[in-house]
Amino acid sequence: MPNYGMPGVAVDRKRAMTAGAVALALVAAVVAGWSLYSSQRSEDGLAISLRTEQIGDGVLVGTDVRANGVVVGKVTEIAPDQHGTQQISLRLDDHKLFGFDDSLQIDYAPANLFGISEIELRRGAGGSPLRAGTVLDFTGAHAAAVYDATMGSILRSASQVGGSVLTPQMASVIAQAAADTQAFTPLVQALITAQRTITNNQKMPMSELLGNLGPAFDGGGRFAGATVQVVDLIRSMQRLQTDRATYDRKVAIVTGQLLPALANTFSQAGTQLSGTTDMLVPLLTALAQMVPQPQQSGAELQQLLQRLTAAMPDTGHGPALNVEVDLQGVPAIAVPLLGGAR
Repeated sequence: MPNYGMPGVAVDRKRAMTAGAVALALVAAVVAGWSLYSSQRSEDGLAISLRTEQIGDGVLVGTDVRANGVVVGKVTEIAPDQHGTQQISLRLDDHKLFGFDDSLQIDYAPANLFGISEIELRRGAGGSPLRAGTVLDFTGAHAAAVYDATMGSILRSASQVGGSVLTPQMASVIAQAAADTQAFTPLVQALITAQRTITNNQKMPMSELLGNLGPAFDGGGRFAGATVQVVDLIRSMQRLQTDRATYDRKVAIVTGQLLPALANTFSQAGTQLSGTTDMLVPLLTALAQMVPQPQQSGAELQQLLQRLTAAMPDTGHGPALNVEVDLQGVPAIAVPLLGGAR
């Protein structure tokens, strides 16, 4: 039996060669069709390009593209463009681009604390819908729509700010500000001490303070009511209603003649009596020196008045001296006083 033969199968060399050729043709046709399909099938997603004047540090092929914090695509290619610009090719998931059009803006931002960068899409003022093959120009006047917030840009900005700000002039300004602040220290300490004193002495709770404030409003209402009553009483006076001219004339006399005359009188009295008041000063000073201990003098004067009251009681016809005189053995005085009686 030949090598290509099988037990129980009638086959010859020609039939075997024919079957093998047919099988190889089928495999070749399948491979060719798959290759053709793969070459003609477009990749999923929306392909757009960004033309920029700068690329953020760490932005490479494969860098994530985010919108509203969600990954919506990746960077597929970065190539140089005309006039020293660069073109960044993106492939985006058009199902996640809600509200984005060709007016969008971009940020080069760090994705985490390790400095890995990404591209963040921001909505613009409004424009045309994004289409496959759209090239967004961020050069020239549109360069402001690109913001570089990568870690490298932040470090460069910090170094530039430090070099331009930390100068001897800035040190002198800080020293002057410190001196001025120190000059205000006593005032601040006084304010703090006053506030602490108020806080430590305020023992009443806020509810009690508000409760005590309530009667004040009640008193205010009563005062307003009394004021209205006084105004109504003045308006309802019979004299004002029947003889208003006489009342006005008397009021004019009081306000126009009497009060100015009193003011002039007191002014003249103050001018003329100024010397007299100057004379009273040494007199009052001498009186004050006569009573060096007012409390002791007051007690002694009170005791003296009490003794006088006890010695001269009131008899109904005026005070009389309560005294007894023993005149025995003095006939020259006793006989005339007693009228000759023994």
